[in-house]
Amino acid sequence: MMTDALRFGWLGESRRIPLHALLAREVSEWSRDWWLEHSSAAIDVYPLDEWLPVDSEVSTWRMGEGWFQLHAHQGEAALGAYLAATGSTDASALAERIGARALADLIARVAKRAAVRAHAATAIAAPAAACHRPELGAYMATLSLGSHTLAMAMDRTVVDLLVPPKKHEKTTLVGRAQAIGGASVALEVCIALGTSSLSQLDNLQVGEVLVGDALLTAPVELRAAGSGAVALAKLGVGQSSRIVTLTHSI
Repeated sequence: MMTDALRFGWLGESRRIPLHALLAREVSEWSRDWWLEHSSAAIDVYPLDEWLPVDSEVSTWRMGEGWFQLHAHQGEAALGAYLAATGSTDASALAERIGARALADLIARVAKRAAVRAHAATAIAAPAAACHRPELGAYMATLSLGSHTLAMAMDRTVVDLLVPPKKHEKTTLVGRAQAIGGASVALEVCIALGTSSLSQLDNLQVGEVLVGDALLTAPVELRAAGSGAVALAKLGVGQSSRIVTLTHSI
């Protein structure tokens, strides 16, 4: 697989959070079935920003079209002895067999949640960039079972299987006229009374009658609040309210 064929982009928190919760549940259920000293309080999943180098071979699996890796830091035999609570770093064939089967079961559980089958592959077959580079959508974590830890890594393809990205419906764009057609605007009717000096305005008293120069039949301006005149109209009286009849548009 070529690097330029990989999709660029980090996982957002909206997907990292449910992925973390999913893995934490699966690891806890797996531990309950395999670890004799299982304790929910001792199980945790720590997301990693970078893959830490390991001395031994990493177990690599093909999940659908994606890649998944799981590594027991102290080896399969030590993991088996720890799960069996022997109190020692037993390196016997039985302990190694228990550790290998436990790892295979955890991988199978993750594959089941991804609705695919897992197939073992060689470490060389897996592109490290796909599983170990967060900028390509990879997710890495340390799985903690008390004092024993495992390392997990998966590429974006497996992440998409476990936590599918949300599909957003395409937004239909509308024309500007249609978009603002439902907006409300205050209308004002302006009646021209003529001119007056400022001194006369200072002496105005409540109850005084102002006589304008314009006739009652003269057109008035219809204005939109905050804007200029939009039409000319003439005054009128309805059954219970004042009315204006448009005569000219501007």
